[in-house]
Amino acid sequence: MKNISKHHDVQRKYREKLQNKQELNTYARGWFLFILFAVLLVVLSYFFGGTFMPYQTM
Repeated sequence: MKNISKHHDVQRKYREKLQNKQELNTYARGWFLFILFAVLLVVLSYFFGGTFMPYQTM
């Protein structure tokens, strides 16, 4: 009986570790998407002659 409970504990720790890793991945992916969106916005504004950044045209 003790062996089974020990094994279950190991499984639980492993599952917690996997969940933490998944949370980290989603966090990193969110930051990556945010940076990508910002870069796209800058490139688009550059192509449109600084429509989103009016202080450059002054």
